[in-house]
Amino acid sequence: MKKKLNIFCVLMLLLMATQVIMTFVTGADAFEEGWRRGTEDANIPFSWKMFFEFVAEMCAVVAALVSFFSFVRFILNVNHDKVFEWKNVLLLRLTGVGLLILALIASADEYFTGSSLTEVYDNYFGILIFSVFNLIVAEVFAIGLKLKEEQELTI
Repeated sequence: MKKKLNIFCVLMLLLMATQVIMTFVTGADAFEEGWRRGTEDANIPFSWKMFFEFVAEMCAVVAALVSFFSFVRFILNVNHDKVFEWKNVLLLRLTGVGLLILALIASADEYFTGSSLTEVYDNYFGILIFSVFNLIVAEVFAIGLKLKEEQELTI
C-alpha cells in the first residue's frame, strides 16, 4: 500500500516538474520578446503599473516554489512512514494554496496582457484543478486525523 502511494507521489512530482519545465519552455519566446523590447526601450520611465506587475509575478514565482517544496516535503514524509500527521495536512494545504495563487495571478496577468480566455484556460486550468484537488486531499487528511484522535480517546 505504501509502495502505491510512493509511486503516485513520485508520478505527481514528475508531472509537476514537467508542468514547470513546459511553462518555462513555452514562455521562453515571450521572455525573449520582453527582453528585446526592454533593451530597445531602455529609456522607459518608471510606472506604477509595471512595478505592480513585477511584484505580482514575483508573488506567483514564490507561490510556485512554496508549493513545489511543500509537495516534495510531503513525499519525503510519506517515504519515512509519516503519512497521517498534521504536518502533512499543512504541507498539502500549502501546496494547494500556492498553486491556486500561481494559477490566479498568472492567468490574470496573461488575460490582461491580451491573451484570449481560451488561451488562459488552456494554460492554467490544469494547475487550478490540481490546486483544488490538493486542498480537497488536505481536508480529507484533516478529517481522517480528527477521527483518529477521537478514536484514540474512546475507551
